[in-house]
Amino acid sequence: MNLHVFIASLAGAGVEFLEMAVIAYALARTGSVAEAVIGMVLGNLLIGLPAYAAWPWLAGIPIHIFQCTVGVLLLWLGGSWVAKSVRRKRHNQRAGWMDNPMRAFPGGGESRRTRFSFFNTLVMTKSAAIEAFEICMIVSALAVASQAWGSALAGMAVALLGTGCFVMVLKGKVQHVPEVEFKLWTGALLSAIGLWWIYEGLMNWP
Repeated sequence: MNLHVFIASLAGAGVEFLEMAVIAYALARTGSVAEAVIGMVLGNLLIGLPAYAAWPWLAGIPIHIFQCTVGVLLLWLGGSWVAKSVRRKRHNQRAGWMDNPMRAFPGGGESRRTRFSFFNTLVMTKSAAIEAFEICMIVSALAVASQAWGSALAGMAVALLGTGCFVMVLKGKVQHVPEVEFKLWTGALLSAIGLWWIYEGLMNWP
């Protein structure tokens, strides 16, 4: 077990799974329960299936090239999380989707819909796909760059299980989780790993 990879995968995937759950919960509160569930499943399948098929190809990339590429990606992702979280903490703000994932669309504040909405399903599918893409990027990068597939996948599995239990325990308080703090510290962790792998890739360069 590679503990560093496990913790990084757990933290990175956990933040994304939590965001996905909060978005689904916020959409369900408007009356779009079926749309939230279907959209979440579709979004994960749209990203998860191609990612699974691409893993053998990723494993064939020379390790030094992949370490540098992964390092840059993790540094960019972690840095953007840190910058966004610091800005939100400074202005005492939260992400808008935490309360209303439909805020950007006309009629997004309506509640208790009685008819199935394909548009709401599409919005949830897009949101879930974005989070799932970041999960795949983090977990695949950690796994291939370290060759510790078991540790990376175990971290993702524990993150998924933990998020499910977390949501079930919190129930109506899901939207009050400290999302900004979670993302700030996870971003710092991913940035540190990214810097380390850039260094490793440059040191291993032929």
